[in-house]
Amino acid sequence: MMAVKNAWSRPAGTDGYIPVAVLWQRMAALYGAEWRAMFASDEAKMVWQEEAAAMLYGRGVSFGMVKQALELLRDRIKAGDKPPSVTELVELAMPSLDAESSFAEAKKQSVLLEHGRAEWSSPAIYWAARDFGVARLATAQFRGRDKADWVRALARRLSGQCPGVPVAEPAVQYRRGDVAVARAALGGLAEMLDRKVGSKSVVR
Repeated sequence: MMAVKNAWSRPAGTDGYIPVAVLWQRMAALYGAEWRAMFASDEAKMVWQEEAAAMLYGRGVSFGMVKQALELLRDRIKAGDKPPSVTELVELAMPSLDAESSFAEAKKQSVLLEHGRAEWSSPAIYWAARDFGVARLATAQFRGRDKADWVRALARRLSGQCPGVPVAEPAVQYRRGDVAVARAALGGLAEMLDRKVGSKSVVR
């Protein structure tokens, strides 16, 4: 079984620093002696880093999202404040948009997308649906691999630049007995077939 390539626990950039180790150092800079006192040994430090890397990756938290969380902590921190747990740190870094409800919206709207009737509450949900796979959403469930992939797709769109939802072209509505629409459709088909066979017309 191939090991998961977790970016939080792998060397990054030209300097080769390991992101989760840098995060540990940033927390030490924020909380000083109180933070270091929580780790009686190098082993305890490594356990924290492994737990943090796994949870950050599993929840789809990017480096930029953690940077914003650290800035929030820096602004809020007061003397004597207890350092956050890994779970609390991850929750602080996560976007405010609820992953499960946005997944439900994506499933519902993806069905309407091809008909030009989809309505999106956020551009991030639309683009996350595109990244995840509109066809895949039809059978996806908010659990297991589907859940992890959706959370990562949504997190990427929320933490980066996200353009607006493209304006959908209204779908052509064909009604039974609409002679003008039928003639236009047949005319377009005849023209397409004429182009395919060159000078020989196949539509009489």
